[in-house]
Amino acid sequence: MKLKKMLAGFVAAAMAVTTMAVSAFASTVTLDSEYVGSWGAGLCIPKTELEAIGSDVKVTLDIETRNLANTADQFLLAPMDYDNSWTRVTDQLTSDTMVAKADGFVVVKEGQTSVEFVITADTIASLGDSGLGFQVQNVIVKSANLEAGSPEGAYTIIEEADVKDYCFTPAEDTAAAEETEEAAEETEAVEETAEEAEETEEAVEETAEEAEEVEVEVEETAEEAPETEAAPAETEAAPAADTTTAPAATGNTAAAAIAVVMVAAGAAALVSKRK
Repeated sequence: MKLKKMLAGFVAAAMAVTTMAVSAFASTVTLDSEYVGSWGAGLCIPKTELEAIGSDVKVTLDIETRNLANTADQFLLAPMDYDNSWTRVTDQLTSDTMVAKADGFVVVKEGQTSVEFVITADTIASLGDSGLGFQVQNVIVKSANLEAGSPEGAYTIIEEADVKDYCFTPAEDTAAAEETEEAAEETEAVEETAEEAEETEEAVEETAEEAEEVEVEVEETAEEAPETEAAPAETEAAPAADTTTAPAATGNTAAAAIAVVMVAAGAAALVSKRK
């Protein structure tokens, strides 16, 4: 049992190494050395070469533009499945750098030396035995470098009316234009960031003002609180009840006594008169 497990482990390891070797496999296929003619069909990348990579394949074409007697007004190539009625497969490719027209022809600049794209394993399987060929206009596809790849972004589509200007615009001018566009985008991003920062600062200031107003209100409430919440003033305690019959010792005591005497005398006189 242990021996079987060890053998199984060796087999698995060997398969893993083989898989890695296939995935890392790369090759270069030689194609045309001369221009095959206007709208001509160049040589194909054999299907077996594409399948040998064992996955999606990144294809880098080594090309040469050929402006015949300065009469060419465009430089084009179309990836084709010659075995299946010259079907263009451009729409099944992905590339971060490729430029093409809506009809499937890849557009290149005068003097451009390479075209790069990724073709999936499923698309490779659908090709005829001849593999992937190229119909060309003023372009020589000299060779193709093949290596394992993964799908990239969608390639750029340009209008038919823009093809000539694109083909004859120097690459450095295009690069400068792209840099200018990138700089403009970066400037716009910086401006947006500045605006957001300004808005944030205003929001912070407004929040600070609101906090200050709340603080003032709290202080005013605190000042009013003692007046409304203070305990009522203590009332003076009522004097203890006087249980004696003696009049209060005041300065009018003598006058009161005299009045009593006079009233008594008057009463006595009245009684005597009646008698």
